[in-house]
Amino acid sequence: MNQLKLLILSSTLVTLTGCSTLTNLYDSYFMAGYDNVEYALVNKVRTFSELAVEDCADTEKTKLNIAKIHGYAVELKNFTQYIPDNEDANKLGNNLFQLTTQTKEHYAKNDVVSQGFCKLKLQQINRTAETVQKVIGAKPR
Repeated sequence: MNQLKLLILSSTLVTLTGCSTLTNLYDSYFMAGYDNVEYALVNKVRTFSELAVEDCADTEKTKLNIAKIHGYAVELKNFTQYIPDNEDANKLGNNLFQLTTQTKEHYAKNDVVSQGFCKLKLQQINRTAETVQKVIGAKPR
């Protein structure tokens, strides 16, 4: 019965407003809902990357900060992986994971890293996390 109602509603919307509305309705209906844990994890990446900029003069402290940020990105990637209809969040989480992995590996290979590189990389992580946060925050509740 619910499928019939959805079919009738879909047909009516297509007739009234075109296919794009139907696509948006379908996507929002079958998308995984808002998840507090996803949002909290990406917020931690964003917050710690913002705060870590202050420590860029200290390479050892920055290495610890990057490791912490990377840990949250790994947790976000793993958390989003098997949630049904959550491919978008998982893809964004993987992008954030790759970015933090590259940064962590760069610090592992180099004893000295410039403050400019540190600030730019942390700002890039922060902007990426902000984008992910916007997407996750816009999920239907």
